[in-house]
Amino acid sequence: MILLRFPVLVRSCWFGLNNLFREKIYDLPLTTVQYTVLRTIFNFGSKKLNQRAITSLIATNKNNLSSIIKRLEAMRYIKIVENPKDKRESKIILSSSGKNIFRKTNKIATHLQENVIQDFREHEIKSLTNYLVRVNESITNSHTKSQEYSKTE
Repeated sequence: MILLRFPVLVRSCWFGLNNLFREKIYDLPLTTVQYTVLRTIFNFGSKKLNQRAITSLIATNKNNLSSIIKRLEAMRYIKIVENPKDKRESKIILSSSGKNIFRKTNKIATHLQENVIQDFREHEIKSLTNYLVRVNESITNSHTKSQEYSKTE
């Protein structure tokens, strides 16, 4: 019975957390997915990322990310810097206003996360994190195997 509930529980947790976060940042000029993109860029620091890398890191597709990137650029939260040696390749970096809105939003995200896990012991949080990492790796491996199998048909 637990196995049957697993996908529903994971989905429910994600949607619940995302909805809470959306409510908390309602007054800010940023959506939850835009925050995710800014967080990803911020966390990579001096390693400048391109759209392909961000797409993979946040588990989205290039069409979705492209529209998010365009909005963030229009809001002046990011800058797209072309590679002078290869015009097809560009790097995405945070602007100073992007860093500011990220930090402000990140405080809210951190506070929300702390509230959600406040009743967990440290070892429970580590275990849950490890389990989710393993589930994610299993999904990634299954997806890779599925792609390899479909290529051989």
